[in-house]
Amino acid sequence: MHEPVQKNAHTHSGSVLELRNSVRFPVRMKVKIQTEKGEEEAETINVSASGLLLSFSRILEAGSAIEVEMIMPSATLGTSEDVRVHCCGRVIRSYRRSPEQVEVATVIDNYEMLS
Repeated sequence: MHEPVQKNAHTHSGSVLELRNSVRFPVRMKVKIQTEKGEEEAETINVSASGLLLSFSRILEAGSAIEVEMIMPSATLGTSEDVRVHCCGRVIRSYRRSPEQVEVATVIDNYEMLS
């Protein structure tokens, strides 16, 4: 098993702008997230090395811990096989995009590539 890779969300000056400068991939996929209510399902809107934007069923409180398990497509990563990834992070913001959709922006504090 691999050791988690530490991602410092507050590099250099620690600005939110720096977090948003990571290359984002518009990848839509179903993911499992762990919140204070247990395991729930969400869908990614975009993915970067520093965070995820998720489509979710409800508002999550900014600062709350979140864990995400997903299978990154090989085409996105440039690998020969899909890769299962476990991420630990925090909710940065959460807002209602429409009556049916909530978007949850997260920062990834660390992640682990799983076999």
